[in-house]
Amino acid sequence: MSEYKKLHPISAIINFFKGIREAIFPLIVIVFLNGNFSGGSPNWFSLGISAVVLIGVLLSGIFRWIRFTYRIEEGELRIEYGLIFKKKRYIPIDRIQSLNFSEGIFHRPFELVKVSVETAGGSGGKQKAEAELTAIKRSEADELEAVIFQEKQGHKREPDRTENGQERELVFEMKMKDLLIMAITSGGAGVVLSGVGVFFSQIMDSLPLGMIYEQVKGWLQFGVLVIASAVFSVLLIAYGAAIIMTIFRYANFSVFLDQDDVIITRGLLEKRQMTIPKNRIQGLRIDENLIRQPLGFASLTLISAGGSVKTEAEQQLKLFPLINRRELSKALGRILPDYQIDAHLKRPPRRSLRRYILRKSWLTWILAIAAAVLFWPFGVMALVVPVFFTVLGWLSYLGTGFSLVEKQLTIRNRVFSLRTYVMKKYRIQSAETAQSLFQKHAELKSVRVVMKSGAGGAQAECLYLERTDCDSVMEWYRPDQTQA
Repeated sequence: MSEYKKLHPISAIINFFKGIREAIFPLIVIVFLNGNFSGGSPNWFSLGISAVVLIGVLLSGIFRWIRFTYRIEEGELRIEYGLIFKKKRYIPIDRIQSLNFSEGIFHRPFELVKVSVETAGGSGGKQKAEAELTAIKRSEADELEAVIFQEKQGHKREPDRTENGQERELVFEMKMKDLLIMAITSGGAGVVLSGVGVFFSQIMDSLPLGMIYEQVKGWLQFGVLVIASAVFSVLLIAYGAAIIMTIFRYANFSVFLDQDDVIITRGLLEKRQMTIPKNRIQGLRIDENLIRQPLGFASLTLISAGGSVKTEAEQQLKLFPLINRRELSKALGRILPDYQIDAHLKRPPRRSLRRYILRKSWLTWILAIAAAVLFWPFGVMALVVPVFFTVLGWLSYLGTGFSLVEKQLTIRNRVFSLRTYVMKKYRIQSAETAQSLFQKHAELKSVRVVMKSGAGGAQAECLYLERTDCDSVMEWYRPDQTQA
């Protein structure tokens, strides 16, 4: 692929819409500040400026497409681009970790994909792909991937898959029923539940208020009910939109195995394909939120090193967005058999319980008591909040624990969701313990470990363990002296 290659012409249109998106707020400001909407005649000056901006953005998109070229040469992916000044970016093949493909509404009619080039170091520390090929033919993307693999491995390799990935080993997929359960039990459900609480609390509030303010009873009740109904309706609409967006995002979710790569495909409107080399996986995180845990469902996220994807959320890729907890071990065993997720955890001692409860609830107790005093008698309802956090502290104590099994460390804790981190010793970047004066008196310690994840790191901590247990974790983490 040493010859120069260009992007598909649809790239000019995509660049145009990207430019419009970036210039949309200045355009709105120009139109509204200079418009004459009440006078009945348009402001030709503001419309003229808007037209010039649109034409400029369109021409910019066209010239960016014309000047963009890429090729593989001398062990590098060489990209040349630039609107006014010619820029060159040479990416050594050895640094390329993976190519991620995605298909938007502009790509599908022409069988095109957007290719994001992921490297170990990212793009100068910025959380974005090292390079992007906005739109190329799917066949060219597969050829590019095969050539890069060939260069990295030093031997010839034929593309081993069809366009739809039929020759890869399918190890996991989600049905529509799973998508619906995932969408309904996501964090958006909490928003709606809180909205329901606001709705009924406002109704209950309106009754005693009417007894106090007899002169404005009817008006007050009507006003409160209207506001509560409006808030509830907005939350309900937002929840419905969140469900639809979740289904669109995770539709056709599948996980494939391709030699040493894990390949995740998903999306309805925009199809995305993410390739994660197994050697980039730093650990696992299992999440069970307060709604899914009683139902027996969980999600599993890969904590991946390097790369330079756009957000931290994408850096930690969901391998199983929703799976029955009883099936998790078997499903994971097909992909990463080295990880054991059903280890028996050692919990903090009984004397740690009050520390977990105080840590979660002390601030809410102070605020709620203050509210109860200042807004007596209705302020008493605020005590519901610290009671909730007290229960949450108790649940945190019950859920926390750790396990050491040969070269694997498992740590589980709870903020709101129950989170279980599973990591190998050689993937841990650092480990430390902490002990306050009060903990020292109680013979307690906390341990925290860090795994590499994107530009930062993923932390896992276990609070208020027996001091000897924390010391055993640090002893386990020390380099093996026999190997030295």
